[in-house]
Amino acid sequence: MLAHIALVFWRGIAQRRLFTALNVAGMALGMATFLTLALIVRYEFSFDRWIPDAANIYRLDAFPAKEASVSSIRLFDAIQAEHPEWPATAIVRGFSDATVVVGAQVRDVTIARTDTHFFAVFGLPLAEGDRATALVPDGAVLTRAWARGLFGTDRNIVGRSFDIIQRGERRRLHVTGILDDPAPNTTPHFDLLVPSSPESLHGYDMWGMQDTEVWVRLAPSVASHLPDLLNGLVQRHAAGLTADEARSYVVRARPLTSLHFFDATIGWGGADKRLPVILGLVGLLALAAGLINFVNLSTALAATRAREVAMRKVLGATPRLLGLSFTAEAVGLALMAAALAIVMTELALPWVATLSGWPVTLDFSFALPLLLLVAVIGGVCAGAYPSWLLSRFRPAAVLASARLPGSGRLGSRLREGLVVVQFAFAITLTICTLVIWRQTHLLQTMDRGYRQSGLLVDRLPDEPSARQRQQRLADLIRGVPGITGVTISDNAPGGGPSRISYAATRPGHEKDVSILLVGTQSSTLPLFGTRLLAGRLFDARSDRDSRPMPVTPFDAAFSVPDYNFGTHTIILNETATRALGFPDPASAIGQPIYLAGKTIQTVIGVVADMRLQAGRAAVDPALYYAVSGPIGHGVLSIRYDHAPENAVRIAIAAVWKQVFPEAALNLRGMDEIVGEDTRPEQQRGTLMIIASLLTLSISCIGLYGIAAFNVQRRLFEIGVRKVLGATAGQVTGLLVFQFLRPVLLANIAAWPVAWWAMQGWLAGFDRRIGLSPLYFVATAVLVILLAVVTTLLRAGKGARSAPAIALGSP
Repeated sequence: MLAHIALVFWRGIAQRRLFTALNVAGMALGMATFLTLALIVRYEFSFDRWIPDAANIYRLDAFPAKEASVSSIRLFDAIQAEHPEWPATAIVRGFSDATVVVGAQVRDVTIARTDTHFFAVFGLPLAEGDRATALVPDGAVLTRAWARGLFGTDRNIVGRSFDIIQRGERRRLHVTGILDDPAPNTTPHFDLLVPSSPESLHGYDMWGMQDTEVWVRLAPSVASHLPDLLNGLVQRHAAGLTADEARSYVVRARPLTSLHFFDATIGWGGADKRLPVILGLVGLLALAAGLINFVNLSTALAATRAREVAMRKVLGATPRLLGLSFTAEAVGLALMAAALAIVMTELALPWVATLSGWPVTLDFSFALPLLLLVAVIGGVCAGAYPSWLLSRFRPAAVLASARLPGSGRLGSRLREGLVVVQFAFAITLTICTLVIWRQTHLLQTMDRGYRQSGLLVDRLPDEPSARQRQQRLADLIRGVPGITGVTISDNAPGGGPSRISYAATRPGHEKDVSILLVGTQSSTLPLFGTRLLAGRLFDARSDRDSRPMPVTPFDAAFSVPDYNFGTHTIILNETATRALGFPDPASAIGQPIYLAGKTIQTVIGVVADMRLQAGRAAVDPALYYAVSGPIGHGVLSIRYDHAPENAVRIAIAAVWKQVFPEAALNLRGMDEIVGEDTRPEQQRGTLMIIASLLTLSISCIGLYGIAAFNVQRRLFEIGVRKVLGATAGQVTGLLVFQFLRPVLLANIAAWPVAWWAMQGWLAGFDRRIGLSPLYFVATAVLVILLAVVTTLLRAGKGARSAPAIALGSP
């Protein structure tokens, strides 16, 4: 029986080569798109699961207002005091970067200072060294990648030394262990672990200083009671907090395996969960389009095999055997499509990695069972209806008929409905793709409030001695050919290390406004190209406009609780004036602003909003003040013009080496900063474009197949029409209009879905495009044109056939 089914299967392929190719190609495209996106979704949802016992590791967050991915070292002390039996570790990252020196090589790094309990929580194996002795004073544990970067090799590194400079202090560290490189889908960063003494870890021993990740590993029985165990923890260990401050603190346990998506919801990195969900839905839509195409063509072709079925029945074939034969043939075609999809996916993944940044590879242990399941389900679905339909034919009636029986109105409506669904998927994806592309273009080209061309930025070393060398560096850089301006501030395009907000209010507006303080030089706003809306900018010749700051507000927030900001003239951004209740920018000029309820600042100017952070986020209310001396946590901004950027960078690097030989230079241009900001949307847009094109291709393949089938079935009708005087053009127009009807219905079905989906997506952006009807109309025109071209390729040929040939066809 199996041999008979195989013989019929291969004969059918040989006789219907065009339809077989269309069927397999459409199904393979859908499978390949689905598999590629499924691999990306699997990658995103598998973050951190490679870490041993990851399901039982939790990060503890303690926060008084908005949650962050770091807490206070005091939380670690409280955990050890109340639950000494819990394996717990603290990783202190701090706000100050460090510099690693190996010979003449200088590299910036954000070190992770940890305690001796690290490996009790994270059971990571060491490629070299012993976990029991790796976390010793003046030791360091490196990943293989960092070892190669520092020493040129990742073998036999244990015992070698390097220097690390942080806050002006230089230490000699010895490599005590080498970690295998973590998988790309890893949230915690363990590139450079430096074991530190308890005294060093407690450098900022206060609840308000959030620079520590606190991790615990717990048995499931303990984790189920975590909310109760953590309730009131801060209040029981609230030294240094007032009663009201202590009551405001909340402690939450966040599973390690959830952090990749969770951190994005609190604005601390991570990834937007909607992206893999959207890609997963796109993959399912592409697969559905391929399956619909497969089922549709299989159903259409079934009617052409009525006489074959009748003869097989006459020769003794049972309905059961016929049903099994049709189902097996459909599954066989689906398996061929699955094999072709594997090849397509293997070829596509390197391009996907280049375009989108996802380092996914083809995992056959995942791909083969998945595609096998899809092929079986698709084959059974494609073979079920033909089996039921053809097994009901009566051999005598079929063999006596001059024409082949069809599946009737039911079959015709079924095929038309499947085409509607298939094109609805493609139209929805295409509309979403256009909207995403336009929104990404807006993010790339929108006015961010500063002039982007010819601007380079870099963070400055922040130890006390380095702050005193800031002005010397700026003066030397001004002498570089092509440099038109140099300034220092504690915030700049791309963000700065110092982001501190104070409560501000004004007379007549009692509501406090959390306002971001930005320390600048008098030259900063002009160099950025900030647009002045009212008043004036800072004047370096005015003592009130520019004065030294012994302690920066950022440092004062953690070391001088009663810090007096002093009286300044200030400049507000437009968002701050609205938040403070001013009707327009001009009305704010000369008005007093109370900062932290203690000092009065006078507004001398209002400038347009600058988007120094992410382009999709809302602009913070900001207050700019000018500093005449060194600026803590400074960012160097350089403007150049009429000079090659490479030459400017080389000259700046030479000057930097003179002033900061102990620190690395990492200049970034605006193209790089804006590119990093818009990369997620670019990735999403690129994949959506590819998926839309593939889904449209699948739909057109299916439409071409249905058109070819219907034209072949209606050759007799075409011949009659031509004998009665119809021209080839009139017949072609009639056929094309009938084939376009499901495409038009698909537009009506897709538009509300696409509008709803894009409304929700655009809501996540502060600056966003309008959801114009043009996106829907343009998509409709594009799809209709593709459908017309596709059907013309087949309908035109049928309409031009000679009437004698058409009338002679069965």
